[in-house]
Amino acid sequence: MKPRSPRLLFYLALLAIACAGLGHAWWKTRHAWRAGYGDGDMSYFTRADPRALSGGDLTVFHDGFIPFGQTPNNLPWQYEAIFEAGDGVFDKVFVPGDGTTAAQRKNAGGTRRRGLGPLYNASGCAECHFRDGRVEKPYASGGEMIGMFLRLSVPDGQGGWQPPEGYHHQLHDRAVAGVPPEGKAHIDWEEIPGRFADGEAYSLRRPRFRVTDLAHGPLPENVIIEARSAPPVHGGGLLEAIAESTLLALAEAQKNDPDGVSGKPNYVTDPESGKRVLGRFSLKANEPSLRAQAAGAAFNDMGVTSVIHRREGCLPHQKECAAAKNGGTPEEPELSAQQLDDLTIYLQLLAVPARRNLDDPLAQKGEELFKQARCNACHVDTVRTGDTHPIGRLRHQTIHPYTDLLLHDLGPGLAGRPDGEATAQEWRTPPLWGIGLTERSNHHTNFLHDQRARSLQEAILWHDGQAAAAKGRFMAMRRDERAALLRFLESL
Repeated sequence: MKPRSPRLLFYLALLAIACAGLGHAWWKTRHAWRAGYGDGDMSYFTRADPRALSGGDLTVFHDGFIPFGQTPNNLPWQYEAIFEAGDGVFDKVFVPGDGTTAAQRKNAGGTRRRGLGPLYNASGCAECHFRDGRVEKPYASGGEMIGMFLRLSVPDGQGGWQPPEGYHHQLHDRAVAGVPPEGKAHIDWEEIPGRFADGEAYSLRRPRFRVTDLAHGPLPENVIIEARSAPPVHGGGLLEAIAESTLLALAEAQKNDPDGVSGKPNYVTDPESGKRVLGRFSLKANEPSLRAQAAGAAFNDMGVTSVIHRREGCLPHQKECAAAKNGGTPEEPELSAQQLDDLTIYLQLLAVPARRNLDDPLAQKGEELFKQARCNACHVDTVRTGDTHPIGRLRHQTIHPYTDLLLHDLGPGLAGRPDGEATAQEWRTPPLWGIGLTERSNHHTNFLHDQRARSLQEAILWHDGQAAAAKGRFMAMRRDERAALLRFLESL
């Protein structure tokens, strides 16, 4: 056999190197970025205090005035581009439709932001989630509800619940021109005085709901009214990545709890697959995923259709609503499939602000008191995400969300309406990560599902039911101990 020449071997070697380089570039461009990591240095995460890494390596050391709207460090440029596109959808202000479709507007050089209403409560995601947190302006009696709405329910006679005749489950207090809003919502506050064991006085406020300017007749006397205020959205992808088995294990571990803590999952129907799945988002864990939650909020809060909710939500008797011009069709909904995909990934990749003041002795004492009071029975401090999320970076992360994502009975004082398998008194444990940055980001410290709590202390004092024992321990603390526990919460 004739030996190959050195020149041929040299060219073959060059060809092999070129093919390997092209293959690596193709793999890196088409596939590697989907893991969620760029080419930057991540070693500082290994050098950081693990207590500070609330969101694992999706933690950001940013506590400025926009702490909840940050991109994780070292995203590949492909995810950076999707994140920015999703951020644009989140911040978009929708306007009423004019009867033209998105394709027609694109051909005319227009932008796709039409489709608001006909009935709605907000004109964009950011109106409810200011800077990706809570509302910017809490409700004031007599004022407009922004980032907040009322739920309406009456018994259906079969052990379940339905909206009152003539109205949606969600009262739409705004509408496009020519369409009457369903009504105007009001909250009147009743002060409830109390004292701690050491004699210090406090006051809580209880909401009383009224609806005026009703467009479709009076509400029945047995209607249940409940307010819902928008929660922050950072860290959602990590919560989505927690394995169902992990949450079920937390529920199992709470059985026979000495304080009667007994969390349960809320199983709901996925709006796309129709399957019964675990709920983990929204105030009663009645949304199964960030995609479903985003599409549901667009439809119910803004009247914007999508590939999940393709038709406007007008009731049969709401003739003006049905006749109003829209911004799309069932085949080409107002929120495009690409926009929904971008928005979903944006929500999945929103970073979590780092825990602060780790060396503060008062905060350290407060953390021990938090545990002694057994607040962490529901507000679980450490969880590990699973291994199945589509975005690889969200897998196998050790996080500190201070939630079990389960439903807990918090007593009659916080009772609202049932939702899915959640009873009127059951609420999902809200994550506490980042809660100490609420005032910096959102200019207030109003908490709970209806903004009744004006401080973290008031939020604790509204706990009852399965949280009664923990609240009792807090109330029995000395004033300096209560201050320490609150300082700990402010460090999260």
